[in-house]
Amino acid sequence: MDPIYYYLFGGAALLFIALGWYLRVKGRKELQEQAELETQELQLQPVMQTTVQKRVTNPEILRLQLQAYERLIILTERLGLQNLLSRFDVNSANAAQMQQQLIQSIRKEFEYNVSQQLYVSAQAWDAVSNLKEQNIFIINQLAGMVNPEAPALELGQKVAELLAADANASLQPVVLSLLRKEARELMNS
Repeated sequence: MDPIYYYLFGGAALLFIALGWYLRVKGRKELQEQAELETQELQLQPVMQTTVQKRVTNPEILRLQLQAYERLIILTERLGLQNLLSRFDVNSANAAQMQQQLIQSIRKEFEYNVSQQLYVSAQAWDAVSNLKEQNIFIINQLAGMVNPEAPALELGQKVAELLAADANASLQPVVLSLLRKEARELMNS
């Protein structure tokens, strides 16, 4: 193999690691900012009491909001890299075809649920959007490390190796935690 390929793969790997770190830090920073906002809200709770009551007194809106969180939790589970791989037949395609099908699946799932952003917080929707983008990026980066004509199994193994090597490689657990927390708060308000 030509040495330039080693530099290209090394550069791609470095870029991938840097983006993963950035997205993980960004996700944690958003959660930290949300916690600070919640602290401020607790201090302003007497002033906001009438707003909360208005939100809760309309049972139809509350039902729609809870359904939206439920659908986004399901979407987040379905967008998980392990779940995507489990729905793909690695014996019937090459790596390039698998890459295309995985990305197409992510985009379709996301587009099908895009209307849910009307009922959830901006932070929740941004988290789901970031998860979609991160997973597409991961798939593209790992596909760049595999011969496009190689069996799809090789790309699947690269994804599995990444997830096994770094439990924090995916934003999925952070996004699920945020969605569940907001849904619980909605139910308790």
